[in-house]
Amino acid sequence: MDISLVEENKSDYTFFKIDEDEDEDNDTLKALKQTYVTSNYKNETILNLQKELNTNSTEISKEIKLESYNKYNNALDLAIRHYITNAVEFVEEALKLNPKDPDILNLKGLLSLLKCDFSKAFESFYTSQCYGNNELSRKYVNLLSSKEFKVFLERYNHSIRFINEELNEESIEIFDSLILEEPELIEPYVISILLYDRVGDQKKKVELLEELRCIDKNNPIFEKFDEEGINVESKAEEKQEVETPNESNNEQVSKSKTNKTDKKHMILYAIIAILVVCMGGAYLNNQKKINDLHEQISSKDSEISKKEQALSETEEKLSEKEKEAQESEQKAKEQEEETKQIARGAEALYFDATKYKAAGDYKTAIKYYEYTLKAKDTSSYDADSIYNIALSYKKMGDTENAIKYYKKYVSSYSASKEYYDDAYYQLAILYYENDRLQDAKDALYSLRATDPSSAYNKNEKVLEILNK
Repeated sequence: MDISLVEENKSDYTFFKIDEDEDEDNDTLKALKQTYVTSNYKNETILNLQKELNTNSTEISKEIKLESYNKYNNALDLAIRHYITNAVEFVEEALKLNPKDPDILNLKGLLSLLKCDFSKAFESFYTSQCYGNNELSRKYVNLLSSKEFKVFLERYNHSIRFINEELNEESIEIFDSLILEEPELIEPYVISILLYDRVGDQKKKVELLEELRCIDKNNPIFEKFDEEGINVESKAEEKQEVETPNESNNEQVSKSKTNKTDKKHMILYAIIAILVVCMGGAYLNNQKKINDLHEQISSKDSEISKKEQALSETEEKLSEKEKEAQESEQKAKEQEEETKQIARGAEALYFDATKYKAAGDYKTAIKYYEYTLKAKDTSSYDADSIYNIALSYKKMGDTENAIKYYKKYVSSYSASKEYYDDAYYQLAILYYENDRLQDAKDALYSLRATDPSSAYNKNEKVLEILNK
C-alpha cells in the first residue's frame, strides 16, 4: 500500500457511516456494508476469544466436519473462479458447522479482506491464530495491525467523508488511486461505479464494471446495471412512460368554433352600442350641453380620483402599521421560541440540527446550530456547529455566508480540531470557484503552515490551484 499520500494524524480509524437518503437517485451507495475497524478492536476480539476458549464445547462429529469441508472446498473453488460473493456464503455455512477450523477461518478472513469488511477479516485471522497459530493468520493479523494499514484506512475514511458531503470528484480521485494500488479489493470498484453513475460518466462506469466482472463475477452491483452500464430500474421506468395520445382534438375544434361565434357576437354588440350612442347624440341639439356634460363628468372623476388617492395613502399607512405590528409580534415569538429552545441545552439542539441537515432542511438546521452556539453548555459542540453552519450555507448556494463561517472556524480553532483541514480546503475551493485565486492560494498556504500533516496538502486539486 502506498502511504505517501496521507500521513497518520488521528488516533481513531473508524469508518464513517455512509448517509442513506431515501430519495437518492439509483439508491447510490446503499449497496455498501457498514464496516469498521477501530484502534481498540484487537483488544475487544482478544477478550471475546478468551471467554470462548474458556467455555467447554462438545466435540464436532465426523459427519459435520466432512460437511463443513465440502462447503469449504466449494467456497475455495468459487473464489478461485472469481465468484467471491457466492464464496462468502459457502464459507459462512462451513464456519457455522465448524467454527474453530483454522483453514475455514483463514479463507473467511481472506474473502472478507477482498470485500473490504476489515473488522470481520481481522476477527477471522485472529481467531484462526488462537486456534491454530499458523503462519498465514499471523501474517494478516500483523498487516491489519500495522501503521501502513491504519494510514490506508485514513485515506478510505477521507473518501467516505467526501461522499457524505457530496464531494463526488474528490472521492472518485481517492478511490481511483486505491484501485490502482490494490486492484484485488472489491469494494472500491463498487463505490466508484456508483459514484461515476451519480456524476454521469458512462464510459468510466462501463470500464469499471468490466474490471469488477473479472474479480467478482456475481457481485450484486451487476443486478443494478445491464451490460451497457445502464441502470436497469431507470430503463424499466422509461419503458412505462409511454405518452398517451391526446384525445381532446374534437374538444379543441369545438372550443375554436365557440370562440369564433363569441367573436361574431362581440362585433354585433359593439355595432349596436355605436348606434345607441349616435341616436343619443341626435337628441342633443345643443353642443354646449354636451360639453357641459363632459366637464361635469371630468370634474366628478377628478374628485373621485383624489378621494381614491387619499384612501390609498391611508390604507398604505395602516398596512405599514399592521406590518410593523406583525413583525414585532413575530420577533417576540421568535425570541420566546429561541429562549425556550436554548434552555433545552446544547446537546439536544445539536442533534436536532443534525437531523434537519440530514433531511436537507438546511435553513432550519442553521437556526438550530445557532441555538446550539448560544446555549450555556455549548463548548463541546461549538466547533462542529460552526463547521456545519458553513456547510449548510454552501449547500444552499449562499457562498458569502459559507466563506464567513469557514473563516470563523479556522480562525477560532487549531489543527487539532477534526474539521480544521476540511474547513481550509472548502474555503479555498469556494474562493477558487468565485474567481478569487489569490485568496484561495492564501488559504491553502495557511493550511500548509498550520497543519503540515494534512492529507489535503498533497491533494491534486490543491496542487493545481497553487501552481496557477
